[in-house]
Amino acid sequence: MKVTRVQLFNVAARSLRDNINSRASVKPFIDRAYREMSFLPPSASRCWRRLYTDACLFCALSKVSDSVQVDDAAATEAVAALDRAIIIAGAPGRLDSINQLIKYIQDNHLTLKPLKAYPGHRQPLTQMYSSSAFSVSVPCIHSPPSVFGREWSQKPFVLRRYGYVQGWKALNSWASIEYLRSVAGPGRIVPVEVGKDYRTEEWTQKLMSWDSFLQSLDFPGHPAQPQNEVLYLAQHNLLMQFPALEGDIGIPEYVYACPDPPSCYPAYKPPGNTDGLVINAWLGPRGTISPAHTDPFFNCYAQVVGRKTVWLAPPEVSNLMYSFDKSTSDTADKSHNPAANATEPSMCNTSRVDVFPDSAEAEQVSQDTFPAFWKEVPQKAMCVSLAPGDVLFFPPGWWHAMRSEETSFSVSMWF
Repeated sequence: MKVTRVQLFNVAARSLRDNINSRASVKPFIDRAYREMSFLPPSASRCWRRLYTDACLFCALSKVSDSVQVDDAAATEAVAALDRAIIIAGAPGRLDSINQLIKYIQDNHLTLKPLKAYPGHRQPLTQMYSSSAFSVSVPCIHSPPSVFGREWSQKPFVLRRYGYVQGWKALNSWASIEYLRSVAGPGRIVPVEVGKDYRTEEWTQKLMSWDSFLQSLDFPGHPAQPQNEVLYLAQHNLLMQFPALEGDIGIPEYVYACPDPPSCYPAYKPPGNTDGLVINAWLGPRGTISPAHTDPFFNCYAQVVGRKTVWLAPPEVSNLMYSFDKSTSDTADKSHNPAANATEPSMCNTSRVDVFPDSAEAEQVSQDTFPAFWKEVPQKAMCVSLAPGDVLFFPPGWWHAMRSEETSFSVSMWF
């Protein structure tokens, strides 16, 4: 008789329940739930994500229970286990409990230690190469539209200084390494991308301490510690993991406007979660690049710290973008592509063209390799430099690429 995934889950869940009061390791349950989650879309994996979350909870509790000696290492491991439940599984039905337990462990067993001083200084910024082929600017408006109708939902536009008008606390506080450490508290870990370009084989991901990641970035009074690799916190719901950040930035009312599908992307459907809204943070060093790709949602992209250059092109140029597919590269099946999402988890929404070439020589090589792109796309593309407080809106299906001009903290809102 064939055993269903539901039956397998029930067996695993009963086994976890039966071992709650034992000293048996919960690692097998964590590993099993993780394997099952990896094969299923989020909509079909809730039971396994819940099992993963509960196993992480039991793991953390076992390290800080009254019957064991709680030292700094054990408390840090407990907080890391709880962070994994949030980062990897989304902590369904347990998020409040996990946040409360993290705070309890931090308050009773951990101390936020001062950062070690690094004897360095901020390097002067040199101008990065920009192609002269892209000269059309994204329209900028200073008075937000009162109604988000079809007139505003068809093409990109920028709301200049929107965050300042709305009084976002984040515009000042998120530029402070001390503040970002304090709202998270000691012992936290975050997911980061390792490598300059997720299209390469060398690119990977890892979990690392929040403090260590912050020290890899330039902040006022805290120059970056030298790194052998580019580290980028990308497409992660940091506001869910560190809820104290939520009150620092406002959600533009446009994300609740329920716009109709744009004429250029009639297949549009809003995110399938309860809120119809997906919020992600993007924090990385100068020079961090997200290659040209598409997403299936409307996007309000808020620039909070630093400057970022954004390149955009309409869906009509898709056949000129030299996107990855199974016939162009053996990297086409990389489901770990961070620009891919749960709706389209493949590289087929990502271009092989570098719209931010490093030099004139690199641009010439690109023109020789991708001639149709450079002949047809530039006159239809747009560029804009976002400053703190700016909000960029663009519709689903639009190609977009990002480059950080300095340490940059952004928040994307898919709706």
